[in-house]
Amino acid sequence: MAFEGWLLKLEGRMFPMKFIAHSSYNATPDQQQDEDSYSDGYGELHRNVLPHKRTKIEWNTPEMLHLADKMEMQLYFPDRIAMTVEYWNDEKNEYTSGKFYVPDIKFPYYDTSENDIRYGSIRIALIEY
Repeated sequence: MAFEGWLLKLEGRMFPMKFIAHSSYNATPDQQQDEDSYSDGYGELHRNVLPHKRTKIEWNTPEMLHLADKMEMQLYFPDRIAMTVEYWNDEKNEYTSGKFYVPDIKFPYYDTSENDIRYGSIRIALIEY
């Protein structure tokens, strides 16, 4: 399937690019996993590569995100423990889907004046199971 102009769909909803700071989006698709790999007495590595590969996706939000904007963005993450994510996979050059979780998020305050909270850049990560 050809690139259709979007990077992420979370639970079937296209994630807005306005919540991704320019040049901050990084994806590491199809990461290999090892189990019980070791180096022998001659220093040769013996790998036991597992068939399941994992993808990690991360980005930063733009700075100066207002409370209302942050709350709107959070609506795309109703369950951070397990969510279906469709994403552009640069390893395969096609859209792929998988089950992901969102690790803990830090919310850096930039300013708290005028009855609003403004946030610095917030880092979001998606890690595949």
